[in-house]
Amino acid sequence: MSKDCIHGGVEASVYGLTQELVRTNEVHVFDFPRIDGLDEIESDGNTLIHRFQNKGKRQMSMTSQVKRIADEIEHLKPSVCHIHGTGLYSRVLYQALKQRGLRVIVTVHGLVMVEKLNALKKHFGLKLLAQFLYQSWSEIRLLAQLPIAIVDTEYVKEKVDRYPIHNKPRMCVIPQGVNEAFFSLQCSNKTRTLLSIGAIGERKGHLLTLKAYEIVCRQGIEANLVIAGAIADSNYLKQLQSAIEESEFKNEITLHLNVPNETLKRLYENAHLFVLHTQEESQGIVFGEAMATGLPIVTTQVGGVPFVVQDGVTGLLSKYGDVNAFAHNIMSLLNDDLRWAALSEASRSLACNYHWAVVGKKVLELYCDL
Repeated sequence: MSKDCIHGGVEASVYGLTQELVRTNEVHVFDFPRIDGLDEIESDGNTLIHRFQNKGKRQMSMTSQVKRIADEIEHLKPSVCHIHGTGLYSRVLYQALKQRGLRVIVTVHGLVMVEKLNALKKHFGLKLLAQFLYQSWSEIRLLAQLPIAIVDTEYVKEKVDRYPIHNKPRMCVIPQGVNEAFFSLQCSNKTRTLLSIGAIGERKGHLLTLKAYEIVCRQGIEANLVIAGAIADSNYLKQLQSAIEESEFKNEITLHLNVPNETLKRLYENAHLFVLHTQEESQGIVFGEAMATGLPIVTTQVGGVPFVVQDGVTGLLSKYGDVNAFAHNIMSLLNDDLRWAALSEASRSLACNYHWAVVGKKVLELYCDL
């Protein structure tokens, strides 16, 4: 977790919730062990961030650090331990903390089974099949142990309800919040900038967004495209860079990698539309950020997106993979100032539901019920 550069939705959620909780509580954040990390404690205002080195050569080896980390957490005598994620490490850590008699709650960030299944369908292979089977099994085992779980949308709640779990957890729908700074930003009603923010990997669909942008430009509509995100897949990054270089509109396309937060804010302020041809989202924090700045959204009707982006109210939705429909939605908002203004106003109005002051209060109330 870093206040200077947020890498992904989980970090954004942890950072935002922490900033809200420290107003009235002492907060300690324990980072996942990193292969290239160090054992250190970093102070960030009233928050102490505990970082650990993964002494193995693979991500799975970070579970070997769980006993040491759980011992340190127990020594702090926390009122509540809040785990983010349902992967293997989260399951092992949850078991270790419960064995020590600590109160623990888990937030489901995306669904491992759904994400791995989507990857398997697109690129079938024995390695991906093994990952799908093992990680899905691990996620189900964790969920089966939870009396209560936080999920960010009704979509995730419905999906977990279908999991083969005899005793399912009570699921509390509490969205991921948006940091207060975004509510003071104002998007542009003059630029023709399309902003696409998301991890640089296949799941966020930047290549499909690029194809839709090219369709828009070929219709004689002036616009430029800005893509920004942390690198999640180096091979996908190479494909994206190559596609941009080969595009006839490459001079109007900008790619930003691992963007610092201050730069990210400027990108939102300079944007006219938020566009993301995503394959799967449980919620999508970037949609809340875009709404807070007043950006109308063009995205796909997948996962939890329709529970955040209201079609025809705060944005326009189309089926994943339908690049022509996606491009049509972009053009309809670029060509209709009155409709753009209506969606922009609705976005800012509804974004208040995702303010961390609202979300944090709900989380604290849940802590008290454990």
